[in-house]
Amino acid sequence: MKVQPFRIPKTIDYNLIVQIDKGRSFYELLHQHEEIQLSYIVSGQGTLVLSDSLHDYNSGDVFMIGGSMPHLFKSIVRAEPSYMISAFFTRDSFGNGFFDIPEMSEVSGLIGFAENGLKLQSDFETIHSLMHELPKASKVDRLLLFLKLLHTLTKAKKSALAGFVSAKTLSFTEGQRLQSVFDYAVSNFEKEVNLKLISDIAHMTPPAFCRFFKQHTNKTFFEFLIELRIANACQLLTANTKLSIVEISEKSGFSSISNFNRRFKKVKGTTPSVYRRQMKAHSNYLLPN
Repeated sequence: MKVQPFRIPKTIDYNLIVQIDKGRSFYELLHQHEEIQLSYIVSGQGTLVLSDSLHDYNSGDVFMIGGSMPHLFKSIVRAEPSYMISAFFTRDSFGNGFFDIPEMSEVSGLIGFAENGLKLQSDFETIHSLMHELPKASKVDRLLLFLKLLHTLTKAKKSALAGFVSAKTLSFTEGQRLQSVFDYAVSNFEKEVNLKLISDIAHMTPPAFCRFFKQHTNKTFFEFLIELRIANACQLLTANTKLSIVEISEKSGFSSISNFNRRFKKVKGTTPSVYRRQMKAHSNYLLPN
């Protein structure tokens, strides 16, 4: 297991690669590729691990991920399939210097902003419609649609995802260690995890592991673990109205409701109950077309 140097499948017919992922889950290995990735979650829920950050994702979300950023979409397997439409491109996909011409200055700024990853906060209906059209469009229409997508994104509200980006290319050993730690944390966040256990998984001493994890994520492992638990709680608050706040707290690995409420507010800026109400209202217009 390592950070996969993933290669996006290309054809001789298109410089802009459009990919549809549909199944029980998305590609769940921590990976990186040179292409910038624009993805629309048509349906599905889970956690996006991106550099130093964790983000819950839901149907309707749109992300832009900078080239060579280590990331993975950890899906929650449900009856409804996970479904994502993505476009992959580089700064040179349409010719050397294409994004540097004066007419593309705003788009170039968008691409620069996306180096740390971004999440769409407005203009969902327009972006969703354009993303649905991309896979079936002809060559010229695909390019025109994509340029319209980028133009719309330059005007839309966006939020940055990763506050810190470590070295773009990870060595085999570094990637192997991060992948094993991420895999264990994602699968066991609801359990008690101690430093000795997680250090052993990374095949490092506790002090060395603490330095290593901080260097590559700009946070401690336990800060990462808390954010992973909060991300799971957000998914449950969004998807399951039958569970009480106390039950969600327990299922997310918190030993007390007071600790859960305090941690949740620190990470999300609001309480779990208010977050649930906000997401219920939000889902009314974030449904796929």
